[in-house]
Amino acid sequence: GVWVFFTLFILFAITQTSALASIAQIGKWAEQKDQDSPSWLRLILVLGATVVILSLLRGWLSFYFLIKASQNLHDLMTRSVLLSKIEFFDTNPVGRILNRFSADVGICDDILPLTIYDFMVGAFIALGSIAMTIVVLPFMLLAMPPLIWYFIRLRRIFITTTRELKRLEGLGRSPIFAMLGEANSGVATIRTNNSINYFRDRFEKIQDAHTRAFFSFVASSRWFAFRVDFIAFLLVAFSSFFAVLFQDQGWFGVDPAVLGLSLTMLLQLAGTNFPWIVRQSAEVVNQMVSVERISAFGKLPPEADLTVKYDESAKSWPANASIKVSNLTVRYRASLPSALSDIAFEIESGQRVGVVGRTGSGKSSLVQALLRILEAERGKIDVGDVDISKLGLHMVRGGMSVIPQTPVLFSGCTVRENLDPFCEYDEHAIRNALSDVQMMHEIDDIPKGLDSIVAEGGSNFSVGQRQLICLARAILRKSKILILDEPTANVDTRTDELLQTAISKSFVGATIISVAHRLESIIDYDKILVLGGGKILENGSPKYLLSLKGGHFASMVENTGIQMARRLNERANNSKKKD
Repeated sequence: GVWVFFTLFILFAITQTSALASIAQIGKWAEQKDQDSPSWLRLILVLGATVVILSLLRGWLSFYFLIKASQNLHDLMTRSVLLSKIEFFDTNPVGRILNRFSADVGICDDILPLTIYDFMVGAFIALGSIAMTIVVLPFMLLAMPPLIWYFIRLRRIFITTTRELKRLEGLGRSPIFAMLGEANSGVATIRTNNSINYFRDRFEKIQDAHTRAFFSFVASSRWFAFRVDFIAFLLVAFSSFFAVLFQDQGWFGVDPAVLGLSLTMLLQLAGTNFPWIVRQSAEVVNQMVSVERISAFGKLPPEADLTVKYDESAKSWPANASIKVSNLTVRYRASLPSALSDIAFEIESGQRVGVVGRTGSGKSSLVQALLRILEAERGKIDVGDVDISKLGLHMVRGGMSVIPQTPVLFSGCTVRENLDPFCEYDEHAIRNALSDVQMMHEIDDIPKGLDSIVAEGGSNFSVGQRQLICLARAILRKSKILILDEPTANVDTRTDELLQTAISKSFVGATIISVAHRLESIIDYDKILVLGGGKILENGSPKYLLSLKGGHFASMVENTGIQMARRLNERANNSKKKD
């Protein structure tokens, strides 16, 4: 805040003033005839101790506040990203997000605090040296305006150029992270398709783009440093010229000791401090780009509130598992066409509904709309006779269980923690849920059983086993609404059968919405929704939809092959569900 800046400014000023006072007193002490007087020694010791104490306090407070500010920026960005809308992840690749949390946060944590501190210390040293020179040689005021004008002009050119180069360097770094991640995850596919040369050439182009920006930044820094050294040379030359001229002409008396100290400080400033201070000031500006990028990620538009007052009056929601979608339209971003356009349907409590359609038809968009990952642009969704837009996100998503296409297990946690992360169920309930999906024996065969640690990405379990563990998690919660988003797309037939058997046994009376990849998994459901282009093309029981000549669902069944189509027709016709 402002008070922090004001406090540090005053502390830096007092510390530098004390240092200059110590130097001036040493100069006066050197002129005294009675140099053995203890009063002078006591004064110098007091001033020296004061400078040391103030310097330590200045350093501690500076780094404390700077690192605290970096931590606050990181926490703000983390909270903002975690609560951001799905469109943020659609428009920002993983490499860019990783770059913010790695490179930019690293700069704010490790480099920027030291750079700011060094610049502030150097700036006050420079101001103190110049102020002392002007006090001793007032005619130096005549040389300062042109030097200041030239310096400001150079700095403006340098800052404008390097800020853009730093931005280009940051943008060039993100594709490198992204491509390394892609190549690492798909290394087997790259080798199988003999695409090593293609990816190597592509990586070299990306790396060259980053290198061009980086070395252009280095070259511009060297250009600026040379001209800053020239300004420092002129400053020392003018000071020496005026000092000799005044002493020779005797225009006014100059204390030789103080003059010598001021010229010594200027020589030190010109030789090392001044170019270094100016470069540090430019580095502060360039590194503040990382702060700007983190701040931009810290101001992302969030999702709806996690909890609302209405939740208190709807604690038993959903009272029933009916779903009514009324003229629903959703889109991923305002600039994109609608993912679902004016769709409407009803699902009675306890019905099993299959959702089918080609890629891009809107199946996953419907699932995201039910979970309010995508908010309704028009229309509404009533679940249990309550408009879900009136509920908090925690209640909406906590009232449904989802089995995704890609099963998710939390690495570093135990199997028990993956099934029951909030410790709401006892051992008996957890074991029963695993038994329902026929995974209890597999878990018991692992050392430590339920307390076994899940490896990164769940790699110590097969895809099918991870899917069954996710289903056990849903069984444990006993949700009235179960959403299956193509859970059997990446598993074998046996795991598919285990999933379907467990779902039929454990979710009796629950409403089930299954986005189907395999038609045989939903052919005996109560209702089928056929989506296409974000609209409902067909809606009805499997038997009824198969009776429609040239219908979309009938065509899908025919495309499975003669034998499979015959079996699907037989199962649909033998179903006891009413049309």
